[in-house]
Amino acid sequence: MLSRDVAAREIPLRVLVIDPDESTATLLEQGLRHQSHVIGALAVPDLSAASEEIRRSEPNTIFLDPLRLGIDEASRFVFNIREKYSEITFVLFMDFEVAEKQRGELYRGQRQRFSHYFKLDKRTPANAFEDELGAVILACQEDSKWRMSERNLNRLLELAKQLNAPEGWNGVKLISEVGGLFEQLHGGRRSNRSTANVPTVFVSYRFAEEDYIHGLKMLLEQNGFEVVTGKSTNTFVSKAVLDRIKASDSFLCLMTKDKEKADGTFTTSSWLLEEKGAALAFGKRIVLMVEEGVTDFGGLQGDWQRIHFGPKGFLSAALEAVTQLKSYSGMGGAQPSAVNPPSGLSTAGEAT
Repeated sequence: MLSRDVAAREIPLRVLVIDPDESTATLLEQGLRHQSHVIGALAVPDLSAASEEIRRSEPNTIFLDPLRLGIDEASRFVFNIREKYSEITFVLFMDFEVAEKQRGELYRGQRQRFSHYFKLDKRTPANAFEDELGAVILACQEDSKWRMSERNLNRLLELAKQLNAPEGWNGVKLISEVGGLFEQLHGGRRSNRSTANVPTVFVSYRFAEEDYIHGLKMLLEQNGFEVVTGKSTNTFVSKAVLDRIKASDSFLCLMTKDKEKADGTFTTSSWLLEEKGAALAFGKRIVLMVEEGVTDFGGLQGDWQRIHFGPKGFLSAALEAVTQLKSYSGMGGAQPSAVNPPSGLSTAGEAT
């Protein structure tokens, strides 16, 4: 995973969850407590309790479900709080499918602003929820960086250092150091790369292909790349994954066989095509490694490379992909290193 923006990630968040659904409120509250830069997370069931908690505990981030709370009531609450506490960031924590059905009402009039709010889908699959929540938290930190006054930031950072959250809030120890935050905020952002000179490549693949991907990742790392991947449920490409694709320098997609078609050729997984489409939309340099027999890898425009491979040609294809990625990243004509092929790649160029 890519390192996150230092200036943003050092801003601790105190989060209030407003959700009458106890099960989803508890799920979110527990998830927030596992986020290293959330120093407090508290859930309340209604807007009355939320108003009291805001006066008492001064959260800087609020997750709420406008559908379950009532769209009119929730919108009045949000806009009233925004007038009084302009530094609070709001996240709409709701069922996106239900929201889409009520789109006309949800975004009517002044509520058009909601279309620009951060959002988290209650239907996010369990194995993607942590990453998706993390992406939203990072966005909230970035938003807070510009919203919060120096006085409030200083007070919040002192609270984080002391780990002395008010009653009703469970403090979570911050992992990152908070020193130097104001210098970063006033002097410009740092790079979001863990090492500025290390090129990053997002590797997209079917999660059934661990035999292929283990060796491929090691080969890339041996040749100077930082490898970024994303979790998937085979049907859901999360915002967290899209953020990683956008932040990477280049995109490598391993398109292997999925389902056989009537003509004997094969499809690949639909989410690989979605990730490839996202990479294309973000203007990334793309390399496709396509298994023989796969025919639905889609069209591309621009600077890209397609490499086909069979059962006995995976290593050769991987080396060719690395050469192309090196060219994209400005490493020139350097040949990829594979003196000792990683586990999962054979010296004869055969997939193990």
